[in-house]
Amino acid sequence: MTLNNSSQETPTIQSRRILVPVANPVTAPGLIRMAWKLADQEHGRILALFVTVTGTEPNETTFEALTRAVDEACDQGINVDLVSHTAPSVARGVLDAVLEHGVSLIVLGFQAPTKGKIELGPVVESVARTSPCDLVVFRNPQHAHIDLDQIEHVIMPLDGSDNSKVAARLGLALADVYNAQPMAMYVLTDPDLPNWFGLARIEASLNHLKDTRQVQRQVIRASDIVRGILTRCDANDMVVLGFSERSSLDHWIFGNVAQRILAQAPGPVIITKRASREDASLTERIRQRWLARLSPTMTPSEQTAVVRQANELSLPGINFIVLMFISSLLASFGLLQNSAAVIIGAMLVAPLMSPLMSFSVGLLQSNLRLMRTALFTVLTGVLIGLVVAIVIGAIMPLDAITSEMHARGQPSLLDMGVALASGFAGAYAMARKDIPSALAGVAIAAALVPPLCTIGLGIAFAEISLASGAALLFTTNIVSISLAGALVFAWLGIRPNRENRTRRQLAIALIVLGILALPLGSTFVEVVRTGRDTNAARHTLEREFDDADVIDVALDGDTVTATVRGPNPIARADVLAAENAIEDKLGRDINLEITYWQSITP
Repeated sequence: MTLNNSSQETPTIQSRRILVPVANPVTAPGLIRMAWKLADQEHGRILALFVTVTGTEPNETTFEALTRAVDEACDQGINVDLVSHTAPSVARGVLDAVLEHGVSLIVLGFQAPTKGKIELGPVVESVARTSPCDLVVFRNPQHAHIDLDQIEHVIMPLDGSDNSKVAARLGLALADVYNAQPMAMYVLTDPDLPNWFGLARIEASLNHLKDTRQVQRQVIRASDIVRGILTRCDANDMVVLGFSERSSLDHWIFGNVAQRILAQAPGPVIITKRASREDASLTERIRQRWLARLSPTMTPSEQTAVVRQANELSLPGINFIVLMFISSLLASFGLLQNSAAVIIGAMLVAPLMSPLMSFSVGLLQSNLRLMRTALFTVLTGVLIGLVVAIVIGAIMPLDAITSEMHARGQPSLLDMGVALASGFAGAYAMARKDIPSALAGVAIAAALVPPLCTIGLGIAFAEISLASGAALLFTTNIVSISLAGALVFAWLGIRPNRENRTRRQLAIALIVLGILALPLGSTFVEVVRTGRDTNAARHTLEREFDDADVIDVALDGDTVTATVRGPNPIARADVLAAENAIEDKLGRDINLEITYWQSITP
């Protein structure tokens, strides 16, 4: 809902793409007509959204009735399309449709309360908390589905705050489109304050708008704000309450004044929420809106489901133990056979994603119990993998280091990138139920199970260098996955629960985060340094042996091992000269070992 933002604004509505979630064919036409009143009449478009929850059969009868309602609206000159979306929940379907279709305004409707009790429901609450665009919530009386064209007054309770300015702007625009009388009111509950105090509050809400002379100003004295408002309302009056980004959304949903107005007002009620700041420039509002659309924040129910799932998956059950044993067997055999296909098979059954993602959730929520349980499960899996790999390496009549094992014994910057991407994929798949978590599990297993089994095989073969390199890779990967998962969950909106938000628990969580980050940073620096020195050694060798091809270069401490292929034989003096050139380049003593392949052509 884009409104002009100058020092003196004209309260016109210019929303070009409005989303109207519809489920009831009886109330859908009214919502669509109201959304059209809020749309740009020349370029506006209404999207009537029908959401089918994943795993349930769509209600064909309801969908056909909604199709007829949309067709009738089109016959009345309303530019509206009916779109359907399948999602794990209705709220998620609404939010996904907002991102997919570039919606600028959502118009939500809900039934009037009964017996004076107001319950917005999980859909309205979830969308209101996480909507990346402007939102209008419309409530019509339960037993008085009046035509909004019959509205006589648009009542705007104002108090000079930012949310009052939102209400004033929208209220004047609605009064214009429905040809109703706008009324601004302030309820004075303090008997010692003069009337001019209330009038000043009203003017503070209206002074940013142009041509407000038609607005009636009223200061009402009452002991209760809601009662004062309701004394001037009847069934043909619309009440508009505005809540800006700066106001407390929790207070909006559960606040006493809004609750009671929604429950007791005899006529329609509109609550509007702005997605961007009132004082922001047009460029800033566009930037904020696009950033919000690129941030698929989870709804409260989805966050609760993720936390509940994290608690369930953190336990080292029998399934975890069996799958970890099988995946370790497969990975060990695959490494010994130098078979990438068998290693991939081990990834398919490895269960390490579950406790790592649980640890990430516990880290974000400062949930020490969840972190301890997940860490114990991870250590259990690590112990199983090590024991299986050591036993396999000890009993098999093989002790040759294969290329698959060698690759895990020399960590690189690319391996760290794989681990970070795996953690991102695991957390995102866990949060979004429409993405198969098995895919993310394979990605995480690729970064953990083969290095873990390489450690065990290296120990069994007494190859300490191989085992230590694989251990460095495994540690780096497990820390990278945990931190990446925590960052994704934070991006999606998971925060500490109030019962966990104590100084001690937050401090412990921050300490754990630091402990995780330190080795990752140290490893990152070491990997970058090793990669830089390896490239420098390669370039030096290519310059020294300009008539040959440098096939492979590896740096292990102060030893450079290279494989060179060329047509002419090389002498010991040539290797010594190359060694001196590399030492000059790196600035330290090194030992150069060259395997030279002489190419012979007939």
